[in-house]
Parts: sequence; structure tokens; C-alpha cells
Amino acid sequence: MISALPTTSPFKLSTRLVLFSVLATGIGQSMTFALLAPLGREVGLGEVQIGLIITCSSLAFTLTSPIWGRTSDRWGRKPVLLLGLFGYTFGCILFASVFFFGLKGLLGGLTLYLLAIGSRVLMASLMSAAPSAASAYIADTTSAEQRVAGMGRLGAARTLGAILGPAMCGLLAFLGLLAPLYVAAGITLCSTILIAVVLREPPQIAPRSTTLQKLKLFDKRYFPYILIGFLTFFAFSMTSQTIGFYFQDRFVLDGKATAQALGMGMMFSASMSFFSQAFLVGRLKLNPIRLMNLGLPVLMIGYAALLFAGSIAALAMFLGILGLGLGMVSPGFTAGASLSVSADEQGAVGGLISACPAAGFVLGPLVGTSLYQLDHRLPYVCACGLMLPLIVYAWRFGRIEQQTLR
Repeated sequence: MISALPTTSPFKLSTRLVLFSVLATGIGQSMTFALLAPLGREVGLGEVQIGLIITCSSLAFTLTSPIWGRTSDRWGRKPVLLLGLFGYTFGCILFASVFFFGLKGLLGGLTLYLLAIGSRVLMASLMSAAPSAASAYIADTTSAEQRVAGMGRLGAARTLGAILGPAMCGLLAFLGLLAPLYVAAGITLCSTILIAVVLREPPQIAPRSTTLQKLKLFDKRYFPYILIGFLTFFAFSMTSQTIGFYFQDRFVLDGKATAQALGMGMMFSASMSFFSQAFLVGRLKLNPIRLMNLGLPVLMIGYAALLFAGSIAALAMFLGILGLGLGMVSPGFTAGASLSVSADEQGAVGGLISACPAAGFVLGPLVGTSLYQLDHRLPYVCACGLMLPLIVYAWRFGRIEQQTLR
């Protein structure tokens, strides 16, 4: 267990800039998820092909995130954060440009598809440095008592980006499907410049190692948190990657109408997640395990409710239930893992935790889109069913932790 430095006034501006960088990349990521389904269909890609783009980029993020986390323990948080933000900016422009040429008819078929995957993988490999460094920065500048609230603010910044992203997609829809991605790249570039000029490196509680500190995945201190995080996002990725098709097919919408309807649903989901992370987590003052025990049943209810949505408004409301649950579980497993290790391991564990959502998105989109082709309801039935053993596992782990502390 650790005790980090509390946040002091000289670092308040730096912390806000770190949160803004997370907000900027959150905007871009949510835009991509909102646009990829209709955009892919516009250039002739099928559901599984679109899912494979997410899978490949998520695999790259999963493999590189722990490396960048360990690197931030050696180089410091600021250089690794800058590398991740610049990588996201460059990769986003490249990814959008591939689809630009595809929509113009200058690229097509296998060439377009391989370039789309390649640009997305490059972006994921570089931008994975940013969340790892941001998580470690928050751990460096918060005490043990502040850790859950600090990780909640980090998650809230990411979630606020997920709120603003779909909203901006709707506002920019008249400019075309690709305009939001170029705007997202511009916002991230502004964040990169601010970080480069203003950000202060936090003081080191433990001396930096000259070698990379590698943590074992199955370390019993934090593995239960990683497992819960991975399975939570695996279930979420099955639904988030197919929900655009679900909107389009269930309510017979065209590409632009799908993007607008999905944007509304994602915005409502993100709003509830933001409310959960920014207000409930801080006000309730629950420990990480209690947060997960509360959030997982909410997720199960949300997945089940999606099967009974009879209108676009109802579907958006049920996505809000998912957002509420995810907003409790995410800071729970993030803070729990951070609190389980020492000060000189914060970057390394931050990399592992940052990889959890991406790892869930490695197989989740492929599984979800494959199930969707068999039956439109199957991804949501499976996600709901996965929550039950996960609820039991989190409860049992919590009981063991309580007995250990006694």
C-alpha cells in the first residue's frame, strides 16, 4: 500500500492540463466510435470488417500501454504524455485522411481497408502513452485518501470528452462525416502545446530506476482489479461496437440519421457516467471494492434493458443506465490497483490498468459483431449474462480483502 503526496497549489494548473489532455483524447475517441459504423458502411465495409479495425487498434493499445507506463517511471510523466498526445494527433489526421480518399473514390477495396487498419494501429500504439502517464501523474499528486476521488476526476474528464464528442458530431454533421475527426485532432494539438509549455513534472517519492520496472500480470495484489476491468470492458465493447448497427437496423435509419441518433445515445450514456464519476464517487466516499459491487449490478440491468427498447429515446435512456454503472466500476478498479502497489510502481501499474479497456476491445468487437450477424439481440444477452459471475467474483474478492485487513 502507498501514500503519495497530496495535490498542492503549484501543481493544480498542471493537474488541470493533464485532465484537459484526457478530455481532448476522449472527444476524439468518442467521435470515432460514433462515426465508424456509418462511415464504414459508406465506403463498403461490413460489420465484421469494421469490428476488426477496432480489434487491431485495441490489441496494439493493450500491448504498448504497459511499456509506456514503465517508461514513464524512468523518463518522467511529461515526456511520455507529450509523445502520446502528439501520436494521437498525427494518427487521427492520418486515419481521417484514409477515409477522405475512400469517400472520394480514390481508395477502395483491400487497399483502403489495410490503410485504415494500419493508421489506426499506429495511432493506438503511440497514443497509449498518454493515459498511462496521466494515470501515473494523478497517482503521484494525490494521497491514498484522495486516490479514488482523483481517479474519479480522471475518469470524469474522459467521460466528459465522450459527452462532447457525439454532441460535436451532431453539430458538425452538416460539414460531412469526417469533419469531427479533423476538429478532434486540432483540439488534441492545442492540448499538446499547453502541456509542453506549462506542465510541471511531479516530485518523485521514490528514485527513478534506470531500468524499466515490469510488473507481473498475475500479481495477486492487483490482478482481481485487472480482471474485473478487462471483463467489464469486454462486455461493454460487444454492445458499444454493435449499438450503431442496432440503431440503424431496428429503426431503419440512413447513415447520417444513425450518426445523430447514436450520438444522442452515447451523449446520454456519457452524461450519466460523468455524473457518477464527478459527483457520486466523491460524495459517497466508497472504497474501490464497494464501488465495483454497486456498479456491476447496474451494468447488468442496463444490458438487459437494451433488449426491450421500443424507441430511439428509450434506447438512449437505457444506454444511460450503462453509463451510470460504468462510471462506478471504472474508478473502482483503477484506484484499487493504484492503491495496491508502491510509489515506484505507479507508472507500471498505470500502464496495466490503462490497457484493461483496450484489452476488452480486442475480442469484444469481433465477438459482438459476429453474434450480431446471428441475431441482433445476442451481444446484449451475452453481456448481461457475463455480469452475473463477475458480480459474484467481485463480492467474494471484497470479502477476502476485508478479512485480510482485519
